[in-house]
Amino acid sequence: MQLAEPHIIWIIAVSLIASGLALSFILLLFLIVMHNILYRRLDHILFREPWFSSAEIAMFSSWPLSLIRSVHYMFLITYSKRSRRKRFIGLKQELPVGKHLRIASRIYLYILFLTAIIGISFFLFLGGVYAIDNWFN
Repeated sequence: MQLAEPHIIWIIAVSLIASGLALSFILLLFLIVMHNILYRRLDHILFREPWFSSAEIAMFSSWPLSLIRSVHYMFLITYSKRSRRKRFIGLKQELPVGKHLRIASRIYLYILFLTAIIGISFFLFLGGVYAIDNWFN
């Protein structure tokens, strides 16, 4: 006799996949909007030789790798002290971004970290299910 219960493993796996895909789509749209705002404001200040190598300038000048440049800018806006110690060493200038862009950058990075956590938990969940399934069989 079959049980009428749903298969909890499939429910968890599908919910992790669906939430990861939905967050990834939101991240892509958010990144495209932020890229169009940030490159106009920050490229003339930051996208040059002391902070980006000549190879990075060549790579990040065209789409889709130019989106990575915008992620660097969002890290600089959100985590200014850390970014000024690691990537943007010697940057003394205050950036021309308002409070709304700071909040939007912070939201983007939090959603990015949440998406990474969901992806890691999905692979750990499937690995655990695979290990338990092979252990008991």
